[in-house]
Amino acid sequence: MVEKSTMIMGEEPSPEDIAELDNLKIQIVEQLRAADVKFPIRNKDELARVYPKGTRMSCTYKGKQISIHDLIPLIDDRVFPLENAGDTATALVSSCQLVK
Repeated sequence: MVEKSTMIMGEEPSPEDIAELDNLKIQIVEQLRAADVKFPIRNKDELARVYPKGTRMSCTYKGKQISIHDLIPLIDDRVFPLENAGDTATALVSSCQLVK
């Protein structure tokens, strides 16, 4: 999966924002590996089964917090299938940056 620019018609992320998002990516990858999640994840429904409603992990960006589960609808359908933990983390964290 090719990572797209994080800037989408908005304010450029600060170094602190970038560091926080990178840390979240690492946490997601570690969590997916520890849970032995099977790939590929073919669609949003499959991803929602990995991160069901009530999942305690969340993303904070520009002062707004959203659960990982609530990011799933924001993911562009074109990124599926997610082939590995890194692709999954990138898709989720990129969606975090779209929260308004």
